[in-house]
Formats: sequence, C-alpha cells, structure tokens
Amino acid sequence: MQRYSREMVLALDRLIQSEPYRLGGHRWRMWVPFGAKVDLKLEAISVEPVGRHAGHMWEQRDLLRVAAGTRLVNLGNSGPVLHRDKLVVIHDAAVFRTPGNFSWRYGAAHRLLGRALARTGRIGTVSEFSRRELALVLGVREEAIVVARNGCDHFVSPTRDDTILDKLGLERGRYFLFVGTPAPNKNLTILIKAFEQLDRSGAKLVVAGSLDRSVFGGGGAASAQGVILAPRRSDAEIAALYAHAAAHVFPSLYEGFGIPPLEAMASGCPVIASDIPVIREVCGDAASYFAPGDASALAALMQVHWDVPQRSVAQQARRAARVARFTWERSARSLIDAVLAPQR
Repeated sequence: MQRYSREMVLALDRLIQSEPYRLGGHRWRMWVPFGAKVDLKLEAISVEPVGRHAGHMWEQRDLLRVAAGTRLVNLGNSGPVLHRDKLVVIHDAAVFRTPGNFSWRYGAAHRLLGRALARTGRIGTVSEFSRRELALVLGVREEAIVVARNGCDHFVSPTRDDTILDKLGLERGRYFLFVGTPAPNKNLTILIKAFEQLDRSGAKLVVAGSLDRSVFGGGGAASAQGVILAPRRSDAEIAALYAHAAAHVFPSLYEGFGIPPLEAMASGCPVIASDIPVIREVCGDAASYFAPGDASALAALMQVHWDVPQRSVAQQARRAARVARFTWERSARSLIDAVLAPQR
C-alpha cells in the first residue's frame, strides 16, 4: 500500500498539470497529520497538515471535519466512514479470505470497516480479481468498483546498487530471489522445501523484504545451507538483486495483485509464480507457473531455471510486453477519471 500510495500520488500530480485535467478548475490537496513526514516533490497537489490526532482517530475525526464538502480519495484501505462523497481503494479481500494472516482484533475491525466503507462511499481496487472478491464479500455490484491497478515502471531502468551482491556474498545468476513479507499467504515454507530439493551445487536463496524470523519456525530455515535473509534493503539494492537472479520466485497462496513479479520482469529477471488467478491476470504468459502447494513442481522449475538461464530474446520480449501494460500513469488516469466522474 505504501508503494501504491506513493507512486499514485506522484502520477496524479503529473496528470493534474496536463490536459485535460488542469482545465477542470479543481483544487487538489493532500491532508496529513501534523508531524507526518512527506518526502514527495509535488507541483499541483498541496500538502496541508491538519488536525490534532493520529491514526484512526485522525482519520475518523480530523480528516472527516476538514474534508466536509469535498470529494475525498483514500488510497490505503481505510477512510472516514461518515464522509459520503469518497472513493476508498481497498487492495484485497485478505481480511475475509485469509483471516489467519491477522490478529482477531485487527481482522474483525477491518472487516467491519470494509463493509461500512462500501455502504457509505465508492470502492476502488487494484485488479479484476480483487474486484470480483470484494464484490462478493462486501455485497456490492462488481461494476460499481473502480479498478486502478498497480504499476511497475518505478523499476524500469532503475538506479541499481550492485554492491549488494558483494555484501551478501552472491554471484550473478547463481541465486534465487524472494521479495515480500512473511505473512502466511506468502507461502515461504513451500519455497524453502523446494529449495532444499534442488541439486544446488552452490545455489543460494535470498529472502528480502519486511522479514520476521518467526516465519521460519524460530529461524531454522534461515540457518539452512544457502538461505540468506536480506531485510530492509533499498530500491536500488532490490533492483540489483532482481537484475542478477536466476529467477524471482513468487509462491503466494493469495494476493490482491502482486507487484514483485512485475518489478522482477521490469528488471529483466525471469519469474516463477504460483498458479493462482490474480497472478495469471498480472503475469500472463511471461512467467513459469506451479501449483502453490506442490514443492516438487516448484523445485523442478527452479532446477530448469538454474540449469538453463531463461533470458532469451523472446522471453525478454514477453516480459517487457507485460511490464508495458502496468504503468502508474495509466492507473492514475483510471483513478482520476473515476474521481472526476459525476456521482450517481
């Protein structure tokens, strides 16, 4: 959600300055709590600190008050319930479909919040799959939900910090990469099992992202031969890891979209992904697929990518074509058109 919100605001700021949007005479403001750090360089959107509270209290009281009489856009799964003229982007139906990912209190609160938001405003989401899911769990018409997808052009020709390979003791093309969080739906246990089945001969598995060793059962997998944990890495470091990996592996059981496979493709990296509907929607024919519960099938695909690098001209062309479909500008246009459309 942080990536989506950041890139969408930047893309909206660029669009607002262009035809035909700048002719509408609309004023665009980003309200934030006092003390919030905003490191975005914006030209058309003004940043205005408001209120006295923080967190949900700020959102439900201070934001509600200042937003009176305006059309409000919230990009991160939440918004002031009592504000009627709003569009809230809900990224997935995970609190309904994968409740084990969350504490009981968090899951119950966000299921209630999602239903309330769907009844007091408009809903947006990031994929056709999530639109279908949210329509079912929230009891709204599918066609009433706006789709404004994630983009991946923030990883097209990015600045790369190749020194990360030396820091982690990696050789180009001689490791697999996972980028993500340790939530149960990310299915890391299957990836570890598959990696252990490889004829590895020096292979390594880099697990990068917002990590918690508890996902590995007290760190057991982290101590397994060849597994390297690389938490809290910069975009430049992640771009380098993508660029030189044998493949990026994305074994998720459930996603609302799934940005990492597209980031990998944008960096020229082959992708091995679980065969679930949303990943088929996002990756199309540009990835290799396996049944998400089949460690042996994943291991077989990883072995193929290890033995024969999947970087032919045709393969790279398929990946580039897929990446071109998902730009932040295109997504911002979908969102801004929905926001500016007359309310029914």
